[in-house]
This record gives sequence, structure tokens and C-alpha cells, in this order.
Amino acid sequence: MNPRPERRRRDAPADHAAGAAALAAALIHTRLAPAHAREHVARVAPIERLRAGLDRKLTVVCAPAGYGKSTVLAEWRTALLAQGAQAAWVSFDDEDDEPSVFAAYVIAAVMEATGGVGLRAQQQLRERAVLPIHVAFAELLNELAASSTPLFLFLDDIDRLEAPAIHEALFSLLRYAPDHLHLVLGCRSTPALPLSYFASRDQLVWLDADTLRFSRTEAAEFVRRVAGKELGSADLEALVGATEGWVSGLQLAALALRDDADAAQVVRRVARARGGIAAYLNENVTHALPQPVRDFLLATAILDRMTPALCNALTGRDDAHAMLEWLSARNLFVKTLDGETQWFRYHALFSHYLREELLVRKPQTVPDLHRAAARWLGAAGLWPEAVRHALAAGEVGQAADWVESCAMELIAASDVRTVLNWIARLPDSAFEGRVRLRLAHAWALALSLQIVAARRALERIEADIDNGALAIDDVAALDVLAVRSLVAGLADDSAESLRLGRQVLDAQPSAGSWVEQIGQTTLIFGLSYAGGLEEMLRLRARDEASEHEPLYSNVYRRSMSGLGEFVAGRLHDASNTFEAALRIAEERAGRLCAAAALPAGYLGAICYEWGDLARVRELQRERLPIALQACSLGPMLRFALTAAMDLAHTGDFSGAYALLRDVERVAAGRQWLRLQVACLGAQVRIGLMAGNLTHAHRHGDALRALSDFDGQPPPAAGSAIETWAFAQTARARLLMSDGHAREAADAFGAVHRELAARGVPWFAAQAAVPGALARHAAGHEEAALALLADALAYGQRNGLVRSFVDEGEGVVTLLSAIAQTPARFADVSPWYLDELKSAFAGAAAGARSNRQKVAARPAASLAANNLSAREVEILDYVARGLSNKEIARALRVAPETIKWHLKNIFEKLNVNSRIQAVRSGLAFDMPSVGRETRAPGEDTAR
Repeated sequence: MNPRPERRRRDAPADHAAGAAALAAALIHTRLAPAHAREHVARVAPIERLRAGLDRKLTVVCAPAGYGKSTVLAEWRTALLAQGAQAAWVSFDDEDDEPSVFAAYVIAAVMEATGGVGLRAQQQLRERAVLPIHVAFAELLNELAASSTPLFLFLDDIDRLEAPAIHEALFSLLRYAPDHLHLVLGCRSTPALPLSYFASRDQLVWLDADTLRFSRTEAAEFVRRVAGKELGSADLEALVGATEGWVSGLQLAALALRDDADAAQVVRRVARARGGIAAYLNENVTHALPQPVRDFLLATAILDRMTPALCNALTGRDDAHAMLEWLSARNLFVKTLDGETQWFRYHALFSHYLREELLVRKPQTVPDLHRAAARWLGAAGLWPEAVRHALAAGEVGQAADWVESCAMELIAASDVRTVLNWIARLPDSAFEGRVRLRLAHAWALALSLQIVAARRALERIEADIDNGALAIDDVAALDVLAVRSLVAGLADDSAESLRLGRQVLDAQPSAGSWVEQIGQTTLIFGLSYAGGLEEMLRLRARDEASEHEPLYSNVYRRSMSGLGEFVAGRLHDASNTFEAALRIAEERAGRLCAAAALPAGYLGAICYEWGDLARVRELQRERLPIALQACSLGPMLRFALTAAMDLAHTGDFSGAYALLRDVERVAAGRQWLRLQVACLGAQVRIGLMAGNLTHAHRHGDALRALSDFDGQPPPAAGSAIETWAFAQTARARLLMSDGHAREAADAFGAVHRELAARGVPWFAAQAAVPGALARHAAGHEEAALALLADALAYGQRNGLVRSFVDEGEGVVTLLSAIAQTPARFADVSPWYLDELKSAFAGAAAGARSNRQKVAARPAASLAANNLSAREVEILDYVARGLSNKEIARALRVAPETIKWHLKNIFEKLNVNSRIQAVRSGLAFDMPSVGRETRAPGEDTAR
């Protein structure tokens, strides 16, 4: 028998197919509204204190369990709604301590409160597993900025979430929120946020247990409502004194007073209860309940939330709805979670008590109760809770079955986060003999760019297949091949990606299937670096992307087609392909979606080459953090090189260095050698541009240690040719700067010849221009002009500008020499030479203007946005004039810890003093409302 809820809800789909979608959402929608208390007393004083939050960013209500903070927040939410404000609500649980889950709840709550604002942020979060949540929040803030209606975001029990990434994202959300967005946090302990940062700007409202205590008037009203009794003045005074206004104590007293006329005796018992809630409840509450009620309470103690049909499944009875209504009517610590009285929960204190009682009185029933809950929840399609109860029951196989049955469907829908979250909960034993589950894990790791882990998982699968420990059929064998091709492509092994992608398609997977799409994508990547443009174009002509295909995979495959044209040097065709892919991404999910970053990286490189710097900056705006987290190697490389060169040409060499260091760290973590070499080579080049020879040579040494700096090109066709070219070009530039023009000319010439022979004319032209300068410096005038003319002939067909301009004024001399002998260089048109000379003149004027702007502005950099919440808090104290020791006292850490943080801040901001750090890190920060308010516990030292 598979009982269902008595009324179908949106979070309880009835069939297994819908279950995958439920797991994809993985949200418990009753968390998006506060629980409903049957008896409620208006809290005048706390609500009045909360009104100060109307003008401030952050309100925190912090008190131990049983002080009624959630009830007060719910009352405040109701009042705000009555005033015309919008109010979003999330109640968090320990299970939500994962950044993507946290973000999903926040965005869902905002959407429900606003009627749809946040849709694009939600799409971004679902589309890409590695998208950092602060990027999704940035899109959410952009959407919210279009509205002027005040929005209050209530996050109850926020202290249950301990992941540092959640704290950082929450701080970022607060720091950059529009004026009409206010956050209200409910917690039992101080949240892990830099509260002093908000307090110093009078942006914090703080309520604690003292604020929440019931007054005599409120206590009298509460007892009257719950117990139906009027207390005399002395008894009331004694009760308030005994409970200290603690609402749970008042509720215990009210329950006892219903059956006991001796108010004084009740007060004495309640006074003792604060030290032993369990004993008090046993003696004065549950002991008097009918046995069927006590049995019901123990049987349902394991549930975080309950619906009557679920309770019936655990108790074996059919009267759960009446039982829950009876408990709720008597205020026995039961609250409804929706307006339809379909979902309920116990008060946290009572739930803890019941679970302890269950372990003492009926421990042998606990596994069976979890098992029954898992079965019912699984039948109802509530997979997150079903898996949790199955694991608690020791039913590892059942939990693994559920995850395995949904995993690939979710992966095909780009919901990799959910798969990784649930696989992480399974013990190692769950994977034994489960090739589909293990393959799903490998797929999920690869698609979340955990390439090293994905390769290891795949190697273990193949080893177990080889030794007979893992059985495999033809379908699974094709999956193994497909995921191998994906890992090869993401690891930048284009030759292996080509070989394996072809094998996948030769096996003729189902048309339109996930495996076929991966095979096509990896084959196209391999063809791009193997001179296979014509075959790639034929593949693209046959490929009809479905409108139902996940956005990221659709745009990724289109971008790979553009990459083939990009590598082949057909820049106009590549631009059209990338523009079309970008348009699809932006129309479906907004400009800051992860999918849009893929074509934007490549398109930015083309626009930079064409000298369209305004378009470059529009393409790059706010996208680099997304690229760092969500892009594969290729687009991230183009983002980095384009942005760094743009910064360098504006005179912001420090910003360029910082950006390249950030990208290099990501590349090292993912073992992306091509990207590491490209970043080091760019730092060599920018160091030479800045006249910082020490910097340039230091990075040249790092390149030599990392790559085959003096070696021969790779023998096979593939993306490794770019790695070699980056290293050799950097080496040639260093030789040129050291006065070794002949050696530099030879090195540039070798790169140019190899790239031209490999069929990558744009990359060859980029080597030809500095090569021509080196030949000219070595006294080989004719050879210099011939090499430059070769680059010009290609350049005028494809609109090259910056490949010439970025090499400096020496190129102008060679251009003039070519212009003087037009008959000799018939392939180079005069109009193109004139355009290049104009571009040089414009670049020179722009450089002078940029130097003036850089000198006049504070040393703000992209890295300011990378400061952690703790670093911003420390920098804020620095701005207020506190010494290291004073900051350490305020934060209750050692002064050495503050020094360590300041060192990191200085490095991130590329500054050398506290004043520079404040100007750079807090230049565009949140304003103060007015007076200064200290955060709770802040040291008073100044």
C-alpha cells in the first residue's frame, strides 16, 4: 500500500516521472511561509522596535529556543503586507546548509512574494552547477532594482546554515542590495555576518531575548487565551517572575492551569522547568494525555513536518487528521505550516523532547518508523525527505535506487547540483555494483568542472569493469565512452576528445539523446584544433537544437561550432555564430546567465581585435566572475587575455596583474596548462609594456618551470599547439627586450611558421607582427616587410586592428615602408593601411587620456569585489581609525590574525598602505543612515 496525501500539493507529485522534476526543484514549499500559531497575542513592544527596520538594510532577532522569535517575525510580516510591502519568507533547516540549496530557497521566496521577480536568477541557478551563488544573487538584485516596492526578506533559523559560502553570499546580497530591499534574520545565536559593518552605518536593528520577553499584560492575555483563566495580580507577578517572560514557560504554565486550579503550585513547577523541560513535560503535559495520543506523538517524532496521510502511514491508524487538529486545538506545541491545515510541525523544543523520549521508550521502533516515512515520501515524490529517512532507516539500497533512477534525467536537464548533493549523502557501500549511479557521479563531477575528481571516478569505474567487480551492458558502455570524451574535452585534450567523440557517434546513440549531444560537442571541439572545419560545418548543418534542450548545453554546442571558425581564423563567421548563441542565452535567461558567458568570451576577443572596445567592455561587464566559475577553458582564456590587455592599455597594470593571477589560480586548480601558460605569458607581455622588466622575467622563469619553454611544437594536431605558442611567444618577447633581436626573430618565425602550417592564420598573424619587428631590429628589413605583409593580407580580410596596434609605434614605420611600394605588396590595400594608421593615432591619444584618468582616480580594482565578509569588516574598522589591537579586541581574535587578514587585503587590492586599502576596498560602499550604532558585543575601544 502506498498512501498519498489526502490533497495533492505542488511539492508532492504523484508519479515517478514527475519525481525527477521534484528532485530537481528539491524545495519544501511549506518553508516559504511562517507556521501558524492557533493562539496569538499581539507583541506591541517588539513590533515597535522592528519598525526601525523600515529604513535599514538588516534586522536581526536573536534569542534562544522558546522565546517566540518566529511568531514575532510572522506578526511583523503580516503587518508589512497590510502596509502594501512585499514580504518573502524562508524557514531553514540543517539540511539546507549547501550554497545552491540556500540560493534556491531565497530566490523561490522572492519570486513567490513578488509575483515572479527572480525568474532569471532561478534559471541561472538551475542551468549551471558551478555558477557561484553570488552571481545568481547579482541577477536577482538587478531584477529587484527594476521595482520600487519595499521587499522584506525573512530568513528564519539562518544560524542553522554554517557554510562559509552562504555567509559570504548573504553579506554580498546585503552590501549591494537596492534601498527597498531589507533582510530580516531570525536566529538562536549571532549570525556569522560582520554586524559591526552594518551597525557603524546605522543599518542594523537588533532584537534579543530581553526584547522578546512577555510583559505582565501580554502574559495575562496569553494565559487567558490558552488556559481560559484570569490570574490574580500576585499569581501573575509570580508567573512572569518565574518564567522571566519566556513564552514557552508561559505555555507550559497555561497548559497546566487548564487542569490545575492551584496557580501557585503551577508557578513553582514552571520555575523548575527551565532547568529540565523533559521532566516537566513528562510530569505535567504528556502524562495526562490519553495513551493513543502519546503513541501518536512518539510515532511521529521523527518527522520534520507531517501531513495526516504520512502520520497514518507511521501509526497504522486512519485518524491522524483528527489527532493533529486535537493537538493543535489544545496548543500542544503543534503548528500548521499552510493555510489548508494539510502540513504541520512540532515546536522545536517539543520535537527535541519527543525524539529523546522515543529513543528511551521505544528505540527498537525507530528504524521501522524511518522506513515507513521513506516509503510514503518516496511514493509521494518528495525525494529529498524520502532519501533522508531511507538512510536513517539503514535502507541504503532504497536510497541509492531513488537517486540512481533520477540522476541522469536531472543531469540531462542541467540540474547537476541536486545530483551531487544527494550522492554526497550516500555511504560508500551504496555504490557497490551500481554502474549507473557511479556513472552519474562521474558525469556530475565533469559537468561541474571538477575535472580531476571526474577523471579519478571514471578510472575507478573502468578498473572495476576490467576486474569483473562491475557488470556493464552496451548502454552503460556507451555512457562510459561519452563521459570519457567529455572529460577529455574539458581537460583540454582536443586530440583525445576528437577520437572519443567520433567513437561515441559511430556507436549511433539515440537521436537527440544526452549521449549524442555530448558526442557531437566533444567531436566539434576536437575538429576545431585538427583542421576539421568542413566536417564541423556539416555536423552543424545536421544538428537541430531542440527548444526543450537545456540552455547551457544548447549554447555550449553552438559556441563550439563558433570555436571551429574562430580557430580557423574566419572571424566574421565566428562572430555571427557567437552573436546568435549569445542572443539565445540572453533572451532565455538574461545577460548574466552562465550560458551567455560562453560565447561572450570568444566574441569579446574578436571585438577587441577589431578595436571595438566599447563592445568589449559591454560584453565583459560583470561577466568575469561568472567565467571564472562556470566557463570551460576556452572562453575563460579569451575573457582573461582580453580584459587584461584592455586594462593594461588604460594604464591599470595592477588591475591586469591581479586579474591574471586570479585566473591563473583557477587554472592551476583545474590543471588547465594552456590557461596557466597563457596567463603567465600575458604577465610577461604586460610587464614589458609597463617597463617592469623584473616582473616580466619573474613570470618568464615561472613559464620555464611550468612548460617546455625552449622545446619543439607538439607533433600531433590539437589545442596543445596554443600552449606551445604562448610559451614561445613570451620567450621571444623576453629575448627582444634583452636586446637579442636575432634570436627573438628566429623564435617568432618558428611560431609563425608552425601556426600557419597548422591552419590557424589568426594566431599566426599575431606572431608575425612582433616577428616582423624583431627582424627589423636584427637588420633584416626585407624579411620584416614580407612577414608583416603576410599578416596584413590576412588582416584586411578579417578586420585585424589590435594585433598591429598593440605591438607599438614600431609597426607604423613598417606600414609606411609597405605603403611606399604598393606594387610590391599588391595584396595589401591602401585603405587598410590608412585605417591602421588612424587606429594607431587614436590609440596614442587614448593612452594619454587614460594615463591622466588612472593618475586621478583612487586605486580601486576588480579585486575589491573579491574581499570576504571578514575582510570587509576589518577594512571597515580600519576606516574608522582602529588599531590592529583594537580590531582584534572587537572581533575577539588575536592581533596576529588581524595582521594576516590585512596582508591578504593588501595583496588582493594591490596596495601598500591602510589608507590606500580603504580607498580601494570601500570606495563605493553602503552609506550610513545617520547615527552610529554598535553591533552586539562590539568593543567600545577607540
